[in-house]
Amino acid sequence: MPKAIKKRKIKKTGPKEEKVKSTIERSLDALKKKKRNLIIVLLVLGTAAVAVVSFMTYSSSTTKKAYSFERDAYKYYYNIDLTDEERLTKSLELFKKSIEVKPTAIPQFYVGNCYFNLGDYDNAVKAYNEVIGEYKNNDSLLPLVYQKLASAYVKNGKNNEAIKTLNAFAQFKKGIFKDTALILMARLYERTGKTEEAMEKYKELVKDFPFSLWTDEAMKKIGVEETKENKE
Repeated sequence: MPKAIKKRKIKKTGPKEEKVKSTIERSLDALKKKKRNLIIVLLVLGTAAVAVVSFMTYSSSTTKKAYSFERDAYKYYYNIDLTDEERLTKSLELFKKSIEVKPTAIPQFYVGNCYFNLGDYDNAVKAYNEVIGEYKNNDSLLPLVYQKLASAYVKNGKNNEAIKTLNAFAQFKKGIFKDTALILMARLYERTGKTEEAMEKYKELVKDFPFSLWTDEAMKKIGVEETKENKE
């Protein structure tokens, strides 16, 4: 008898194919998601870069414009061919424009100087106080500002405010300018007839700052006063 032909078993591949297909789809979805996230990151970085470049360009152009006004202001301020009123009025205008574009300490200080030299001591005081308030860490400029502010108060007849300013100056940066503040207070007291207060400041200067630039002046003032007292 002929042998019966055995039917060949066909392996079922459906579930594996579906599994492979599902894996591929998940991989593609993951790739799409990564690509989408990468695009978002690139867009964010691109926007930030544009913002930084724009800011730097604006800042640079602003600085140049402010400096241009400031430079022209100096030309008028130190122009000896003009009358005081002409040079101070024009330089004041230009220093103000520089500050409007980009506020900085030195133009603000010169605004105070312009007002001071024009005899407008109220506005000079405002300008100097603004420098002290806004630029507290400007160690090179503030000692000058304190002295000019005290002078503006004196010119305005406000001696008590001048003394307060000099006391603040004496404490500035842990007292590194205290000897200068003391001599200025002593001179002011002496000029206003307050001899006793003046002598106290002169003596404090001699005692605490024996090697100061102002010590010789203080010692002479003390010696003259003691001579007067002895004669009396």
